Amino acid sequence: MAGMHEGEVELSARQVRALLAAQMPDLAPFPLRRVGAGGTDHVLYRVGPRLLARFPRLASAANQPLGEAAWLPALAPCLPLAVPGPLRLGEPGAGYPFAWSVGPWLPGRDAWSAPPWQAAEALAAFVAALRAAPVTPGAPARTGTLADRDAFLRSMIAEVRDEAEPATLTRLWDRCLALPRWNGPPVWVHADLHPLNLLTRRGRLVAVTDWGAFGAGDPAEDLLPAWAALDASGRDRFRAALRVDDGDWARGWAFAFSKAVMAVPYYRETNPRLRDMMRRMLVECLNDCAAGRVAL
Repeated sequence: MAGMHEGEVELSARQVRALLAAQMPDLAPFPLRRVGAGGTDHVLYRVGPRLLARFPRLASAANQPLGEAAWLPALAPCLPLAVPGPLRLGEPGAGYPFAWSVGPWLPGRDAWSAPPWQAAEALAAFVAALRAAPVTPGAPARTGTLADRDAFLRSMIAEVRDEAEPATLTRLWDRCLALPRWNGPPVWVHADLHPLNLLTRRGRLVAVTDWGAFGAGDPAEDLLPAWAALDASGRDRFRAALRVDDGDWARGWAFAFSKAVMAVPYYRETNPRLRDMMRRMLVECLNDCAAGRVAL
């Protein structure tokens, strides 16, 4: 597999240059530089010193630029951290089949490379503000449940044997599936708040990136950073700041646990940084369960 996923669209710098020349000619003279491995859903190219072009890798991500352009401008003013949404949209062309976007390049480092100070408090303030933002008619919905992950997760359990006993993972997952579902009104969720999507500068959390999965859904999905970005003490402060009850906390743990079990083997060879971050999240989840810090 050449990219991160089967069926991934290949994209060269020459194609990016051709797309810019045809659709945004004012940007065509700027130098291009591919950004590392990019995101799991997007290939990323810096365009000059201040812009970032994002190109979906897969058909399943093809509508993300349009969704971000439609909703992030209204959400961004409600939030205490920067949201680098699209400034301009591009269309398919030059052999590339999807819509794409150009937005601001924000300087800084991801929170996996440079963990911020007071991360628990900053993350809680961000999640609280996002939840409080009004969900207006037509908002994209996050309708997936834990049960929707069942078949794929079980197929991955044996592939995580180096990290944990498959029997233990199966037993914990069965408990996750028995948790009551969220039955409250949907709220805005980012749904992928892990350290590689958090930008830091001078020791402070300054921005949240990669909004491709966002929508209105279960607030427990945005408890993910408790295990992805924080230690036990930070988790306690994060939970207290958001006033999370036992049921929501258990469901948040289940979302984090299941994401880690699926992602560690899936990205084992193709995205080592994400694999290592998800492995660390799995360890934090298992440690909390062993210590009785989650009511499954």
